[in-house]
Order: sequence, then C-alpha cells, then structure tokens
Amino acid sequence: MVSIESIREQFDELGIEPSDEVVNKCIEICINNDITDPVEFVEQWMAYSVSKLSGAEPTVAYLNEMEAHEYTSKARKLTKVSSIAATSGSIGTSPRMDSKVSKITTYRNVDSVEQDVLEMYGCITPKAKKTVSRLQHNVNTPNGVRGGGSGGSPFTTVTYSPLSASSKKNDPDAPSKAGQIVYTYGSAKLLKQFNWLPTTTDGGKEPIPIDDDLSLGDRNRRTGAGRGKGIGFTIKSAQFANDGCKYMYDSSYDRVMILGDRIYECGNAICKRVALEAVKPKSHEQPAKNNDEPDVKSNSASALDTPLPVKEEPASEETDVDIEREEDRLSSWFEGIKVHHVDYPSSELIRVLGRIVVESSSTTTNSSSGTTSDKQVASNRNPTTTSKLSIVDFDEHTLRYTRLDLSKVQVPSWWSLFPGQTVLLEGINPRGTLFSVKQIHCERTLALPRVPTSLDKTLTCVIASAPFTDRDDLLYEKLSSLLVYCSNNPPDVLILTGPFADANCKLYAEVAETFDEYFEKIISTIMSSIGIYTEVFVVSHHDDLVSSFVYPTPPYKVASFYKNLHFLPDPCVFNLEGVEIGITTVDVIKHLIESECTVANVTIGSAPPLGGDKIKRAYGHLFHQASFYPLNPPPEDVPLDVDMLNEFGRLSRVPNIMICPSALNRYVREINGCVCINPGFVDGHSADGSYARLIIQAPEIDEQQQRESQSDSIQPSPASYIACQIVKT
Repeated sequence: MVSIESIREQFDELGIEPSDEVVNKCIEICINNDITDPVEFVEQWMAYSVSKLSGAEPTVAYLNEMEAHEYTSKARKLTKVSSIAATSGSIGTSPRMDSKVSKITTYRNVDSVEQDVLEMYGCITPKAKKTVSRLQHNVNTPNGVRGGGSGGSPFTTVTYSPLSASSKKNDPDAPSKAGQIVYTYGSAKLLKQFNWLPTTTDGGKEPIPIDDDLSLGDRNRRTGAGRGKGIGFTIKSAQFANDGCKYMYDSSYDRVMILGDRIYECGNAICKRVALEAVKPKSHEQPAKNNDEPDVKSNSASALDTPLPVKEEPASEETDVDIEREEDRLSSWFEGIKVHHVDYPSSELIRVLGRIVVESSSTTTNSSSGTTSDKQVASNRNPTTTSKLSIVDFDEHTLRYTRLDLSKVQVPSWWSLFPGQTVLLEGINPRGTLFSVKQIHCERTLALPRVPTSLDKTLTCVIASAPFTDRDDLLYEKLSSLLVYCSNNPPDVLILTGPFADANCKLYAEVAETFDEYFEKIISTIMSSIGIYTEVFVVSHHDDLVSSFVYPTPPYKVASFYKNLHFLPDPCVFNLEGVEIGITTVDVIKHLIESECTVANVTIGSAPPLGGDKIKRAYGHLFHQASFYPLNPPPEDVPLDVDMLNEFGRLSRVPNIMICPSALNRYVREINGCVCINPGFVDGHSADGSYARLIIQAPEIDEQQQRESQSDSIQPSPASYIACQIVKT
C-alpha cells in the first residue's frame, strides 16, 4: 500500500528529502495509475531521473513529466496491443504484469557482490551514459578561467546532491558594475602610469573599461618582459604562528600573568611619552608656578629630571623595613612616573595604570557616574557604557580593580575606551572605591614606518578577501572573474585572504571529497590561472575548513609545491622589497568600533572635535596598544588564544601598509604614516563585491634624506609613492 510514510522512506534510502508537495504528487500519481508498491514507483522515478534529467531531485514539474512519459503513453500502447491480441483470439496481457519485471530496477551505487544478489531477483540496472551514483557534478557553472570551451566552472566539485544555481537574479539588460572604481588614494601621477585613471563619458558617469589601453608597464607584465630575478620576500617564521604551536593549553593563571605583562609593557611606553611631554614645555619656557597649583605635569617633570635613587630620599633616610614595604605596596615607578594602585585612596591628583574592563553587559542610559554636564555632548554610547567601566590594576598578583567615574574628564576633549585597553589615568579616589578621572593617557610614541629605500622597481599588487562565492552555490564565480582579470593584467603580487571554504556554510557538507582534497583543488585552480611571474600570498583564517580553529591561525598547507605560492599565518607582517605589510583576516576594526565607548566633551555649538573618525580611531588603538587584537574579552566567534596572541600577535612597529578586510564600508586611509586598506569582499553577498589594486613605487629622496630616513627623522608622505584603488567585481 502506498502511503506518505512509505514514499518518504524509499526516498530517504536514496538520500533524498522530498517536500510535502512532492510527496502529495507521488501519492496522486500512484492512485491514478493503480500503483500499490512504493518501491516500484520510486525506482521508476530514479530510472526516469537518471535517463532524462541527469539525476535531478524530484519536483512537481518533473513528476508531471514522468507521469505523462512513463505511464500515460505506455498505457495507451498496451491498450492498443491488447485489443489487437483480443481480436486474434489471444488473451490480453495486463499492463501491470507486462511491465512489472522491467520496472524493478535499482539505481544505488552498490558494489559488485550486492549487484549480483540483486540480479538474482530480477533487478536490472539500466546502462546510462552518466553515473548512476548520487554524487552529482555542479553543471550550472560559467566557463573556465581561460574561457575555452564549455567545460564549466574551474572550481567544479562533486557533491552528494545537485546544487542549484545562485539565487541572485541579475537583470541581463542592466549595465554591469564590474570594473567601477569605488575608492582612490595616492598620487594621480602614479595611477596614470598604469592607466588606472580612465577618461569618462556622459558627464563622468560611466568609466571607460580600464583594460582597453595598456601602458608599457602593463605590456611588459603581460609578456613577462622586464622581469628580473623576482620579488624579494622575507618573513620571520619563528615570530609567527606555525604548526609547532600548541593552543588552548594555557590556564587561567597563565592568562592573568600574560595580561599583566602586557599592561606592564604597554604602560611603560605610555608613561615614557607622558614623561617626555612633561619635559618639552620646560625646555622652551620656565614660568614661575604658584605653590597652590598641584600641576600633574610638573610632578612628572621633576620625577624625570631627578634620578630614581635620589627621588627615593624618604625611603633612604628611613631605615624601617615596614615603611619600605608600605611604599612598595602603594606605588611603583614606570619610566620616572609615579603610579599608584587603582584602589589607593587619595583626595589629591594621582596616576593609576591598568586595563579597562566592563562589569556588566547591560546598557545604562543615565547614571550619576556616567552622565555628562550641560556643556558636554555624548556623541556615541555603545553597550560598554561609562557607568559600567572599571580598571584592573597593573599588579596581576593582587587582581585589584576599581570602578571609573568618567563624567569629569577634561583632557582629551574626545576620548575613547574599550575592554582590554591599557591606560594611564589621572584623577582622585577619595574612598578607594570610585576613581574620578580627570585625564586619560592611552597613546605611546609610535615607531613610524620605515621608508622602503631598498625598493628599486615599481610593484603592482591585487588584494582580494573572502568570501569568494555566494551563500547558496559553490561556483566561485566572482573569484573566477578576478582570476580572469589577473590573467589579462598580471600583477607582481596577488594577496588572497581566507576563508576559502567557510565552515559556517552548510553547502560544504554536500562536498563528496575530503576538505583537504577540495582545498587542494581550489589552490591548484588559482595557481594554474596565475602566471609564474605573479607571487601569490594566501593568508589563513580560523573559520576555514582546513585551518586550525584558533586565533592566531597557522598557515595553510597543501601537498603540491608551487614556486610562487606562499602561505602566511594570521596575523603577520611580511616584507616585500623593503615594504612592510601587516595583515589580519579577523574583523578587528569592526569589533573595536562595536565595543568602544566614545564621548566628546565640547561646548554646544562649537566645531566638531577631532578624533571623530571611527576608522582612524580603531587603527590608532591597534598601533598604540601594539597588538593585532587588543580587545579583551573577544566576541564568541573569535577563538582567541592569549598566549599565542602575546607571542605572535604583536605589532611593535607601524607597517607601511595595513590590510584589514572588514564588513564595514570599503576605505583606504593614511593613518600614522601607514596606508590602511579595507578591500571589501570579493562576493559581497548583499552588496557589490570588490577588491583592491595597489601601486608601490620607490620614494624619491636624495642621499641626505635617505640617511635621515634610517633614523626615522624624516617621513615622506605614503601618498607620494603608494597609490591604491578599490574596484567592484
């Protein structure tokens, strides 16, 4: 008897999950054609699907076609044959008896032994040109990268069930946005050398395709002429995450100790800058100060001018050991700056050093400690509210912390704090339970980027970030288009950031091969499409199916060897011909912006304060905290290992170029002498995809400037020798 449960059971054995409409249609066909055996019906469908539909899954339309082809037409033929036999005196044959044996067929992928057993019971597997396995090739794919023939997508894989084409409905009559320039940075002279500033028509609305006219440099790269011994590439593998690293082994005690060390190191750098700033005004002018003004900067200057042993005169005069212990308990010295513990009670201005933490994730709009006065405007209040911020002491052994009152901050006029930030605060703490902040110090003296004086040729670079394919297919159409561009206009460097196979995408569960084999196929396709004159750098991502689920993430590995292929960890800083490039695939900029608390203390009606650029502010946090990921604790989807981050995630110097792919709007900014780039995603899903292309030229400086640049006393503008464009895919 045919029932809904029996039909579903037979389809389930074949790995097919039919919808309710499909099951109802199957029941209707069985009733109309007097079919009582569900096995017979499902096997008949499989025979029709393999022979006519290339193994497609059942739909209502396909079932209607099968009924018309298999049952209605055959019933008419058998009726005509039986009538002829009746007129000749023979007994008519029943259509059911006539076709019963021929319909008992199997289309499952079985081994030879099982097939022999099935043949003993009359089960005959029909011969078909295509495979009868459930493993299906993606056929809805564009042409290959090289454009030859109709061989389908170069990234075609084998799946357990057919994958439909992309759900994106593009109007064929609409003009293509591919090649449109979204953002431009740098010298126009540099861009014109490579025809990256096309002329426009119709009032400048539609740019002429950039690939129509090739400059001499483009022709040389396309033919390989003018190439020398290659590009100089260096990376200290011992300083970055590798396969030998053990992760998630650190205990809570180890984490506390590591975070304490980071506070000490970053606090030293902040205190050093505060001490230097206190000395600078004194060297220019020395006005007489009133005795009733407890100026904090004057205290810093005196502490810096006087050697530390001399500054400890009271301790040297007093011989009591208890007094020395009490002094050590209450304060410590950082680069000549006297720093107290965060819970030290004082009605006078003191300095405390520690790490910002959040007591609760609940939002508070108005509170006595978090509200601003009438002359202050809170421009941005994130869930990390001012009333819920606290500071953890620099002494990791005591685990002291104190709540912060940030309503009376005077300097700077615009301040921003986020969880995990190391800060030096000035203020008062009358009872030792609430620190009223007057001034915030969170910046160090940055080591600016080195001028690439060893660069002796012009480099072109293409930067592209995942995702490379749509959510509902594995066709990698946008990546194929990018490879076409790189094949026609070969860059010197191609940087690709993962994940190439996102573990959060359910479609990869249908891939009928191991993830290592699938990733090997992707890399092989990329390298076969890129010429030997392009150096390819692939940066790992913790969400990739073939990577370790930890941040920092070790580099990928493949079995094949490619001379111009380099796998990089996440994060890392590598050197190309003297140009330092920092890169991380975690969206740290977005995480910082979403987690920070920013307030502007300005008079109503005055000009907007400086520091309102959230992108520059987020990169400033990275540089001044000297870390690729200073946020702590991280979001739940970031598997941060504190020990590995402390060892491999440091950012001791500002690089020449910083690449941080983000879900935020695409941008190219110059921040602290560094060109910061968000190239966007190759397949933007809900928005247009994009990638970045870069030109790096040797800076034009004379010999004297070159000698001075070695000591960082002169820094030419990056825009004079770096140009960048973000282009839609």
